[in-house]
Parts: sequence; structure tokens; C-alpha cells
Amino acid sequence: MDTRKYKLKIFGNKELPSYLLEKNNVVRMILFTTVYSLIFINIFRPFNSETWIPNINGTNYVLYSSLMVLVGMVVVSLSRVVMNLVVKKVQITYPDYVLWLVLEAVVLSMFYVFIAYKVGFIDNYIKSSSEDIKLWEAIFDIFRKSSANTVMMLLIPYTISLLFLDNQYLKNRIKELDTHSGESNIVHLKDEKGEARLAINIENVLYAEAADNYVIIKYINNDKIVDFFLRTNLKKLSEDLRNTPIQRCHRSYMINLLHVTSLKKDQTEFTIQFDTTSIKDITVSKTYQEAIMEAFMKYQK
Repeated sequence: MDTRKYKLKIFGNKELPSYLLEKNNVVRMILFTTVYSLIFINIFRPFNSETWIPNINGTNYVLYSSLMVLVGMVVVSLSRVVMNLVVKKVQITYPDYVLWLVLEAVVLSMFYVFIAYKVGFIDNYIKSSSEDIKLWEAIFDIFRKSSANTVMMLLIPYTISLLFLDNQYLKNRIKELDTHSGESNIVHLKDEKGEARLAINIENVLYAEAADNYVIIKYINNDKIVDFFLRTNLKKLSEDLRNTPIQRCHRSYMINLLHVTSLKKDQTEFTIQFDTTSIKDITVSKTYQEAIMEAFMKYQK
């Protein structure tokens, strides 16, 4: 039996990360969105929702708005159940996933318009209008406003949730790599709080340069030299990497001795020359000369 999934590629080829479909992460996203929407609708009261029901007071408004948000949560939950069934047969891409979220907002907007119709808000809207408008015109206008506000209610929590889950995934991947670091050439570069921000093959690192509150990591990626800004200082970074070929050579620099071809002495200074011609030579401070000489001999291949 063929177990391969049909690939749905409506807007692109970038596959959807599997962690976005994990049950725990889906529940997290729905709960966070529900709490955010409940706070949003009670603070901003979009599309004059407090006028939907005549003579409603603050307490009743909270109860009615909570009911609407909870029903919305049910709609979103059903949507994710359907999505879970779909992805068992169809491999969706990242853009397809975003389209699905947009359609969720549209369905919720239609639902809220239906609520507005049932409670008589649309009739009040027509009567209070300064122009002579028809029923379908009032429905369309309310749907347009409802869509805009629904997107506002969902866009921020969805974005925050996606960024949070992506960050958690990267942290978990770095921890997994850290577990096997003794068996590989992977080095973990940590920020000032001790959290690993970049896991990289140590042979790809060229050097590190201090820049205010950051350290710029120069490394090779796809045959190009690129920068990674790590919020830390060279003192802490040198302590984290003390047992690696990446060593402090100057108050503003650390160098990877695996890429050093020679130490050129000019009077009282040593100059480091790299195996990559596009990198400028770096001077070794007098304080670090002896340590760099010993490390250079140690890490030469």
C-alpha cells in the first residue's frame, strides 16, 4: 500500500514544520489565542459590540463576550481537528497553513455576523444609518468590519504563538545537539544568560569580534562568510569555549586556530594569518601571545 502523502502546494514548496501540528502545541496556541481574544474584546470592544444588546451592563457584556470567544475557540478547535485529518493524507506547506488560518478568520467573521443578525444588531444598524441601506448592504458592511477586527484579534496571538513554538523547537534541537556534542564537532554558542543560541560545526567558525553589548561571530555558511550577533561578551564566550580551538587573542577578538596558517612576528607583535584570504589579519595582544603559541601548536593538523 502506498503510504506517501499527496503534496498540496498552492502557494509554495516550503514544508510545514511538524511541531506546528503536534497536539500539545495546537492546544497551547488555541488557549493563548482564547485568553488574548477575551482580553482584547473586553478592553477595545470592537465594532461597538456593547451596543448589540439593548441596556446591557458591564458585567453582562463580559459574560456575553466570553461566550462569543469560547464559541470561537470551539470553531477553531474543530478547524484544527479537520486539519489533523487532512495532514494525515495531504502534506501541506507553510503558505497553505497560513491560508488555512486566514480562512479560520473568515469563518469566525461569518459566525459573528450571524450572531449580530440573531440578536437584532443588524436591524438596529439599518435603522440608525443616515442612509437608506438594504439588508444585504448592512450584512456586507458588518462582515467587512467583523473580518478586520477578527483578524486583529487573531493575528497577534497567532504570530506570537508561531514565534514561541519556533523558538522552543530551536532550543530543543540545540539541546539534542548538546547531548551528542561529545561525539561530534558541534560547538554551542551561548548568550549572556547561558542559553545556547547557535549550534555550529566548529570548523565553520572563523573568528569572533566584540561589538558593544554583542559579539559578532564570523562563520562560513554555503561557502560565504556570514555574521551572527550573539548578545554576550568575549570574557564569557572565552570561558564557554576554553577547551576548544577558538581562543582569545585580543581584547576585541577570538580566533579559530583551525583556520590559522601562520603567526607572523613583527618586532613585539604577532599577527594571525588565516587560510581564507578574505579575512583581515588580526593582531595578538602581548597578554595572549604565549597562550596562543601553545594553542596554535596543539591544534595544528
